[in-house]
Amino acid sequence: MKVVSWNMNKRRKGNWEWILDNVDPDYMLTQEASPLPPNIIATTRTTTKKSNRSAFYSKLQNHERLKMSTDSGMGLIVTKADDIFFICVYANLDFKPVDPPLAGLLSTYIANIRRRHGAKNILIAGDFNMDRRMDSNPTGTKFALKGTYPTNDFFDAILDMGFYDCMRKFNSNPVQTHRHSLSKFPWELDHMFATEHLYKALTDIQTIEVAELSDHDPIIANFKL
Repeated sequence: MKVVSWNMNKRRKGNWEWILDNVDPDYMLTQEASPLPPNIIATTRTTTKKSNRSAFYSKLQNHERLKMSTDSGMGLIVTKADDIFFICVYANLDFKPVDPPLAGLLSTYIANIRRRHGAKNILIAGDFNMDRRMDSNPTGTKFALKGTYPTNDFFDAILDMGFYDCMRKFNSNPVQTHRHSLSKFPWELDHMFATEHLYKALTDIQTIEVAELSDHDPIIANFKL
C-alpha cells in the first residue's frame, strides 16, 4: 500500500497529473490541493478560505468519508478504506495559535472513530505547519516563550494516543519538507503518524523535492500489509 501526503500549494495545473503518473499512490492526502482535473475524483473539504481545500484520493475509489463534528474551517478530512482510517490534516494558520484547536480536533476525531467505528488501524498525515524545533526559536521568528514547549507537547500528545512517528522510523533526524521563500531553515512541517500495526508494516518512507510544483515536498510511504 502506497500512501502520499502532499501540500500542493494550490498550483493551478499539473500537480495531480504529475503525482498520479509518477508515483501512482493507492491513497493520497492533499492540502492546499490544486483544482481537480475533470478525470480525477477525490473527496474534498474547503477551509476558512473557499479557494483553499483539502482532498483525499483513493485509486480504487474504495473509501468513504466519515461525518465528524465541525472543524470550523480547519480543513480536516476523515475517511475509511477497508479497515484503515485516514485523517488528512491541514493546520490552518488562520487559527492563531493553531496547535490547541488542532490537538482538540484530532483527539475528538480519534476517540470518535475508535468508539463508533472500532478503528484500530489509523493513519494521520498532512501539513501540520509545525516542527518540534520551533520550541527552540531557531530563526528570527519567535515561536515559543522561553521555557515552554507547545510544539513538542502537541506532537507528544499524538504519540500518547497510541501513534508512532513514521518519519522517524528510518531517520532519527528531521527531514526537510518545506522550502520557505524567505528562510533557509530546513523545516519539517509535514508529518505522518500511524498506529502500531501500520507502523510495523511501514517498509520505507521518503520525500521528493518538487520545487517547480510546490513549496512542500510530498511524503511517500510504502506499507506491506
